[in-house]
Amino acid sequence: MKNLQKTKTLVLFSLTLSWVVFTYSLYAQEEETEEVLPFDAVIQSEMGGKRMKFYGNTRFNFNQAHFSNWISGGESALTLLYGLDYNFNYSDRNGLVWDSNLLLSLGTTYISGSKFLKKADDRFEINSLVGKQINSYWNYSGFLNFKTQLLPGFKFFNQEGVEKRERVSQFLSPAILQGGLGFYYKKNQDFWVNFSPLSARMILVSKKFTRELDPSSTYFGVDYNKGSKFFFGALISGFFKTELMENIIWENKFSVYVNYLEKTQNVDFDWNSNMRFKVNSKISGNFILHLVYDDDLVGRLQLRQLLGLGINLDL
Repeated sequence: MKNLQKTKTLVLFSLTLSWVVFTYSLYAQEEETEEVLPFDAVIQSEMGGKRMKFYGNTRFNFNQAHFSNWISGGESALTLLYGLDYNFNYSDRNGLVWDSNLLLSLGTTYISGSKFLKKADDRFEINSLVGKQINSYWNYSGFLNFKTQLLPGFKFFNQEGVEKRERVSQFLSPAILQGGLGFYYKKNQDFWVNFSPLSARMILVSKKFTRELDPSSTYFGVDYNKGSKFFFGALISGFFKTELMENIIWENKFSVYVNYLEKTQNVDFDWNSNMRFKVNSKISGNFILHLVYDDDLVGRLQLRQLLGLGINLDL
């Protein structure tokens, strides 16, 4: 009963917060002077006179180390990474805004003496957000987010001196599907935040993994012999990009999720920071720091860090 009352309180708070933001946005719109550009002029300015804009980045990165008769020791290794990050933006005279993003990152590592190639990265994510302008910066919004991995994931171990592996994940297992309603603040293409106090979330997995569980255990938060788990809560997500100095670009994607239905005190977050060091128009370096905490998937802080030199193609 206490949990039910707590859930009702949180939902009521979220609805109240949404109403306050909505009321403020309308008030700000009424207070605008005639000097403020109309929606159409704002759209033309941001999009460079275009209704649709497609742009992004494709990158190839590698790290390599080789040792031969090196007295202090060392293992030869080679890491290859491929990634793409593309955006599609659309706006019209009626204030409709549609922003979508496709993210793919794959990588593998070869270590001398190992019989298996090992993952360096594996992410596939689609984001799509539709908004209706309230004023120059604020929009009503609805969003959809889907993310998973493309290749199988393995746990590696040695048994009687033999290197072995066990499959622990695969394509669509797990997969996370999120959608919700809220408000979208977009200052420009380099800074935006989406507030979604009404957000549904579902974790999808293959039952072949949950059938092998102990009945008291879970697989990425999904119970024994189940294929999914549903959540309802609030999500804040955003993007920030800035030029720290000449030829050094810093990009940040972030999201924070609170579950209304259970473990409300556990806040899940995802922060992906990418610093690009541009040597020339084609060659650049990347430093990626990715932090994830999801109480249902793992329950521990996940960290991914990559540093490499590679080829970037900007559109």
